[in-house]
Amino acid sequence: METVKSLEDIGKLENNRVEGHPEIKNSQITFKGNNNIMYCEGNVKLVNAKFSFEGSNSIVYLSSALNSQYSFNLVIYNESTFFIGREGKMSSPININIQENQNVIIGSEPTISSGVNIRTADIYPIYDNQTKQRINFAKSVFIGDHVWIGHLAYISRGAKIGSGSIIENNSFIPHNAKVKSNSLVVGNPARVERQNVFYVTNFLAHNRAETSLNTKDYKSDVFLYEFVNQETLNLDRIDEILKSLNVDDRLEFIQKLFVRNKRINRFTI
Repeated sequence: METVKSLEDIGKLENNRVEGHPEIKNSQITFKGNNNIMYCEGNVKLVNAKFSFEGSNSIVYLSSALNSQYSFNLVIYNESTFFIGREGKMSSPININIQENQNVIIGSEPTISSGVNIRTADIYPIYDNQTKQRINFAKSVFIGDHVWIGHLAYISRGAKIGSGSIIENNSFIPHNAKVKSNSLVVGNPARVERQNVFYVTNFLAHNRAETSLNTKDYKSDVFLYEFVNQETLNLDRIDEILKSLNVDDRLEFIQKLFVRNKRINRFTI
């Protein structure tokens, strides 16, 4: 087992890699397997965070977050991928569990509130009485660009959430659910309360009455997402490709498709 608690520990790794120079404060990265990569862009701050690589050949990619910090409790097992895009706004704690060779992909500019849970699998298999066939297979999770996930929301295995969507506080997104872009989703189980909505990250708490009046209108269409041929990505196909690549090729694929590709409608559903 290899452990990183400071920048100095990164240079001592023999069987795993941490690329980049993250700020590490009261945080720990644990590698229990081999050939894992944790990739940190500039302006990555790990504060009160725990990253645990429980298996081998997995990658965690943390993009630059200039005005926020990563306070994740993230557990990742064998041959899996975690990616999060740039300029996220994140509140601790955030719990992410990636099991059974699955992936979690989160686009740019997410707002992830405290107490959020994201999982690709249940902890135990469930079988049908008659057929004896398993009914709760693991599946990857995809969350688009500029998605707001409210306090204590739970994102279950196989969920796909399109860019511009809003997941209300305490909502449960059930397994294999698909949330169309620019949807407002509430409840347990979640239901679409309203479509064709968007949000902006203008913090409201300090507003006075006259300031709130200025929020009545928003003129831009910048946060509206639509399907565009040869721009919108096929998420199932991406999942297949990620699972077929070794960890180094996966890193290159991530950088090509999620980092350098800045097309606004890439994660439209």
